[in-house]
Amino acid sequence: MRTVLISGGRGLVGRSLSKLLKQKGYIVYKLTRRPKKSSHIYWNPEKQTIESKHLTEIDVIINLAGSGIADKKWSSDRKTDLINSRINSIQFLKSVSEKMPKLKYFISASGINCYGYNGPHEKTENDPYGDDFLSVLVKDWELASSSFEDVCPVAKLRIAMVIDHKGGALKKMLRPVKLGVGSPLASGKQYVPWIHIDDLCRMFLYCIENDISGTYNAANGYISNRELMKTITKKMRKPFFFPAVPKSILNLLLGEMATMLTESLKVSNEKIRKIGFQFKYANFDSAITEIVKK
Repeated sequence: MRTVLISGGRGLVGRSLSKLLKQKGYIVYKLTRRPKKSSHIYWNPEKQTIESKHLTEIDVIINLAGSGIADKKWSSDRKTDLINSRINSIQFLKSVSEKMPKLKYFISASGINCYGYNGPHEKTENDPYGDDFLSVLVKDWELASSSFEDVCPVAKLRIAMVIDHKGGALKKMLRPVKLGVGSPLASGKQYVPWIHIDDLCRMFLYCIENDISGTYNAANGYISNRELMKTITKKMRKPFFFPAVPKSILNLLLGEMATMLTESLKVSNEKIRKIGFQFKYANFDSAITEIVKK
C-alpha cells in the first residue's frame, strides 16, 4: 500500500484525485495552510514551514500547487504570483524531500499552453516551448519539477482544459448557457484541448502505478470553440447564438489572458496512449453528456 502526499490537494483536480486514490487503497495526506483533518499536514512554502508528521511514510508526491491561471486578470503582480506559487512550492518540497526516506516517485501538474500559438499542426511533447507568458511559465514550472530527478522518477502532465461539473473552466462556460446566451468566442474556429476529470485522475493513477517518467500531454483531444459551445448548448437544451463574442471585446475585458480563449492549439495524446493508457471518453460529445447528467 502506497502513501501519497498531495500539494494543492484541495483544488478541483486534487479533490477528485484524492477520492480515486482512496478508493484504490492508497493512504492520502494533503498539504494545506489550513489543516482541519488528521490527513492534513500544515505547510507554508513562503515561510519555509512544514509539519514533519507523516513525512517519513511518503512514497509518492503529487504536486498540484499553484494559483489558478484564469482566476484573475494578469496584472504584473498576478503574473508574479502565478510563477511563485508554482516554482516556490516545488523548490520547498525538494528541500524537505530528505525527510522522506521512502520517496520513490514524483508527479507534477503542468500546462498544455506551453507550445505557444504558432502553427496549425498538432503539438507533441517534442515540440519546443513558445515565447509567450504561459509558455515561459510552464518551462520554468517543469524545470523545477525536474529537480526531483536526482531523487526518484519524475512525471509531468501537461493538463488541458479540465471538464468537470464541479468547477473549472466548464463551470464558467455554463453560466451564459444557462441564461440562454451561449455563443462562440472570437472566430470560433480556434481549437481547444480538453480532458475529462475522470480521465485526468486515471492518468495520474496510471503513471503512479506504472512508475512512468517523462512529460505527457494530458488531453482527450481538441475541439473548435464553436463546436464546443454548440455541443454544450445542445446537451443542455439551450439556444446557440451566432455571431460570436468579438475578439476585441475579450481582449478589452481580459487583456493578455484572452489568448487562452482566442488562439488555437492542437495537441497530440499519442505518447501517453503508446505506453498503454486508455481514455474513457473518446470525444467531447460523450464527455459532456456524462457531465450534464450530473
